[in-house]
Amino acid sequence: MPKTKKTCTFAKKIINSLMNGRLQKMIQDILGIQPDKVNIIPNTIPLETQIEYFETSKKVKENISYDTVLQNADWLFHSDISIPDKKWLLAQLASISKPEAYRIIEKYLQNPDQELADWARLAFIESRTLLESEFLNENQIIISSGLGGEENLLRYFVVFKILNNDVNEGQLKLLEFDIHSIIETVQGKVEEINIQYPFVSMLVLLNINTELKEIFTKIINTSQEYQLNLHKKFIITNVKKLNRKEIQHFFDGTEQE
Repeated sequence: MPKTKKTCTFAKKIINSLMNGRLQKMIQDILGIQPDKVNIIPNTIPLETQIEYFETSKKVKENISYDTVLQNADWLFHSDISIPDKKWLLAQLASISKPEAYRIIEKYLQNPDQELADWARLAFIESRTLLESEFLNENQIIISSGLGGEENLLRYFVVFKILNNDVNEGQLKLLEFDIHSIIETVQGKVEEINIQYPFVSMLVLLNINTELKEIFTKIINTSQEYQLNLHKKFIITNVKKLNRKEIQHFFDGTEQE
């Protein structure tokens, strides 16, 4: 019987007071393993779809006949088969650690039913991860979050608050330069920086082993060298981009601490 891979879904908001350890340690603590490789789901797949998929994936593993699933795999390509049935079949195929199951999903993904495109991509990722676990004899995990990532990098939405009553363009340019420079020192990527006083928000990609609190505290401390004061508390989440009201609510709460 094929092995069942261990799948972990991360969808967590983290603020700096909680960031005392590495995500890698979280993975190890939760799964009981030291992962050799991670597969991060891209942010183009809605979190609701990811949650539904992995709940279905868990259910199909409870009672599955691998031979029957492979025999019925061509149902994916029949227009008279319902979307719910195809969802179930894709999740079943992704649970089989055989190359033929992977190839069937891959073929379907080339021309999927429009409403199943994201679902098929999730099945493809799960199937690939399962095969890698089987063939390489290594523990593999899938990390799912609202903002996703790429390769071994997770995407985070980060917000700082400027405390200065007034700031000039030069200070903001230096802040942007420092953000890029410091993130790049840990092999991360800055995808977006948006400054709407008094908030500085950004999307960044960081390796799962990065010490989050350390890297963002360094940005805060460095900004003081050019008289730009940032609040010592900041927002970091891998769930979603927050709107201004949500950001303001967070910082209003910190003022009461």
